[in-house]
Amino acid sequence: MADRPSGLFAFLSRRLSALRESGGRWADIQIFAGVALAATVVALALNVTSPFRFVENQTYDFRVSYTARPAQPDFVIVKMDDAADQAMSDASPCHCLAPINKAWLGDLLATLDKKGARAIAVDYLLDTWTPNSGEFEDFSKRIAGIKAPIVVGADPARKPGVDYPVDPKLHYADSRALVHMDYDNVIRHYDPLPSRMRALSAEVAAVLGVTPPTKPFAIRYRAPYPGATAENRGAVAPSYSAAYAAVLPDAFFKNKIVFIGAVARSAHADADNLPEDMHATPLRLLPGNGAGTPGVEVHVHALSQMLAGDQIKTATPLAVGLIVFAAALGGAGLGRGAVRWWMAIGIVLGGVTVAVMVAFAAFYALAFVMPMTAPGVSFAVAFFIMSRLTAAELQTQRAFYSSTLERYLAPQVIDNIVEGKEAVKIGAEAREITVMISDLENFSNLVATLPLDTFQHVINGYLDGILEILWNHGAMIDKMTGDGVIVMFGAPVAYPDHADRALACAREIDAFAEDYRARMIAEHGVFGATRMGLDSGTGLVGNFGGERRFNYTAYGEVVVIAARLEAANKTFGTRILFSNETLRRATATEGARPVGEIELKGVPVPVSAFTLT
Repeated sequence: MADRPSGLFAFLSRRLSALRESGGRWADIQIFAGVALAATVVALALNVTSPFRFVENQTYDFRVSYTARPAQPDFVIVKMDDAADQAMSDASPCHCLAPINKAWLGDLLATLDKKGARAIAVDYLLDTWTPNSGEFEDFSKRIAGIKAPIVVGADPARKPGVDYPVDPKLHYADSRALVHMDYDNVIRHYDPLPSRMRALSAEVAAVLGVTPPTKPFAIRYRAPYPGATAENRGAVAPSYSAAYAAVLPDAFFKNKIVFIGAVARSAHADADNLPEDMHATPLRLLPGNGAGTPGVEVHVHALSQMLAGDQIKTATPLAVGLIVFAAALGGAGLGRGAVRWWMAIGIVLGGVTVAVMVAFAAFYALAFVMPMTAPGVSFAVAFFIMSRLTAAELQTQRAFYSSTLERYLAPQVIDNIVEGKEAVKIGAEAREITVMISDLENFSNLVATLPLDTFQHVINGYLDGILEILWNHGAMIDKMTGDGVIVMFGAPVAYPDHADRALACAREIDAFAEDYRARMIAEHGVFGATRMGLDSGTGLVGNFGGERRFNYTAYGEVVVIAARLEAANKTFGTRILFSNETLRRATATEGARPVGEIELKGVPVPVSAFTLT
């Protein structure tokens, strides 16, 4: 009798056909909704991973930068550049740049006030004064006649009037407001109340009679001001050197909100004012901001948004889920009618294009941030599931057990599966697993040193011992690499204690391998140590390959990290290295010792590694 067609989707197709026969149209609706729901869950799960977050952040930044509203003409930046530093140094008795010359700054504030500034914000800390020097008193005299409100930075940990003298002309603000919420350190949010003090722009808004928000908000960055060229290219407001403020026309500052701060857009290698307060923002995608946006300009963007009443609206988790589910429904609906590969690709690309256009239109018109990555993924996943259900093939579970799993699993595990004592899923799916990869040190030297018959005896005895231990702990043997093995715990049989099984197995293999190594060195003079790497997490597990040959295996970052940790044993002089993810899932962790944070090739973030003692 011919074998039944193999493949996950053919099996599902047979099951779904039976369901349709018994349930009719209602069964079709259930299948349709079930596929859409599954695609939604997959998309939302992937959406929290670093690659998908990166893509989502990029799409957000594109929307913010390329749909930016025009800059408001209410702002001017007085920049502390090389010329300003030189002027301040010349005016200072010590001819130094730090601390800032308060007398020179007081004269600058008075000059800006005389030119009609509406308000002045100083993006520097003015909470440190030389005691018994008259510095504060002199500064107070210089600003005594100023009418415009002045907001200056201060350390929120210090108490005004206790740790430093205060002047009634000054409004003190916490200059810490640029929120690094994402792993890529791009400034997308502003915190108007980072401490008991308001942030710089929030305090300016308050003194101007506008009630600032109290919670961090997404910044709706503005486009560069008209005529922003040369060194001001990309700037939100015109900027002039503080050294020349006194001789500039009054019209430059009249009724303007003036920010004083470091602007290093044109700084070069020989400049005194090197790029220090530069931050990556969504505007980095536009000319002039590729090297970063000055921090004082970020404050201007935030204040501009507060004064205009703009607010970026983001979808709630429920709304995100509904949007992703709607995209999955669309993908599932289109997937039922697409049978050719070129049609499938065209539909997916078309669906993604429509989603991008809708998301940009929603942000431009309503300042509403629609998720883009998760809907696209759910659309594609649902589409391909539905399009494959009518064409894929699958062997029966019993045929799979007898023809395939016996090569990977211990006989007693197969018996339990066949008898229904162990739950197993044989199709391709994301699974919670622990992967262990082992390698024999100096294997090439062993091959070159020993005679062929001796080598065969030695390596077979070694692998027999390891395989016996693996089977005893319920491991699935993915591959044998000649001198090592790649195994997984938790698939195809889902063991809740897969991390504990893996660590116990690693301990036993280490004990066996060290004993075997000692005996082989005594007998033959050569045999290397066994090194193992382990990691736990979600892997894509299932049958992969072509129609003529396939293999039940796992893919994903969990496999990569296990392999990299195995190789890292050589660097750290260990025999077993496992990740924090494995440690976190295990309960029997006696003897676990931290090794440290390890940078692994192909892994975006450092991995906390541990060994067993």
